[in-house]
Amino acid sequence: MASVHVIFGNGPVGSSAARYLLQKGHSVRMVSRTGSRPKIVFDDLSRAEQDRLEVRSADALNPQAALAASRGASHIYHCVNVPYQDWFRVLHGLQANIVAASVREKAVLGVAENLYMYSRGVPVINDDTAQEPPTRKGLLRRQLHEKLVETAKAEGLAWTSVRASDYYGPGATFQSFFGTQFFLDPLFNGRRPRLVGSLDQPHTYTYVNDFGRALAVAALDPRAHGRSWIVPNDRTLTARQAAEIFFAAAGKRQALGTIPHALIAGLGLFNPLLRELVEMLYQKEEPYVVDGSQFARLFSFTPTSLEEGARRTIEWYRRAQANGAPAAA
Repeated sequence: MASVHVIFGNGPVGSSAARYLLQKGHSVRMVSRTGSRPKIVFDDLSRAEQDRLEVRSADALNPQAALAASRGASHIYHCVNVPYQDWFRVLHGLQANIVAASVREKAVLGVAENLYMYSRGVPVINDDTAQEPPTRKGLLRRQLHEKLVETAKAEGLAWTSVRASDYYGPGATFQSFFGTQFFLDPLFNGRRPRLVGSLDQPHTYTYVNDFGRALAVAALDPRAHGRSWIVPNDRTLTARQAAEIFFAAAGKRQALGTIPHALIAGLGLFNPLLRELVEMLYQKEEPYVVDGSQFARLFSFTPTSLEEGARRTIEWYRRAQANGAPAAA
């Protein structure tokens, strides 16, 4: 059987990694519980690229299903996104099953991570920043990573992981800073777009296609194996400045609003997702500057500009609306 890159998770990060791999001539098997094909974001692939894409239904929380979906893999990618309220219930088992499949197949494992494990209040988050998580979810992320390293060492597993700041872009919806529910939908329907946190603190944003591309680059290159990396990003701006770039790309302008901390905390009394969001609000209320230049230098990786990323995001959103398709699978 020919080798294949198996991607667990068909959200925006997994889809971005798949696009990059397909465009580089690799065969890709995307695995999710629904087995659904991501909407819109794959529509412009060539026929040859489409022919190298397989979409399969499997629940990675089932060890045997994860093993079966991984058969024949040369590389495996953990891009499964889980709602905050389910993290403590499922993330350890989910990762264990994907790691076990990678060990059995002797496949390189690439893991999409975040920055939650890094210290709070530092001038810049980079590869040398202390990993002293200030939240429960940050501590969980550090524990997951430590378990990955421990298992990889014991089992001889080749692995890498990439960590990104708040991402935006095609396919990114509710959990995205410039996603559909609070920003794009209101902008295109004559209402006020709203953002979480301060509009005037410096913040670094990751274009989601750069996130997926960096994960694939790291998995393909042995120089990246055995450690974690931070995804390179365009310049750091305030939320207000970044929103202006989106307004220009859309050819629309609306007053920009915020979603107050107190409102999120209050709604969290009744909404499990919002309740788990509260402890992470510091990232959007304080300066949050991220430096991925180590990865950029070693792998000659140029991040997408905010202007180009906003243009592609708006283009994706308009195509999704024109096709009557949900913004994301």
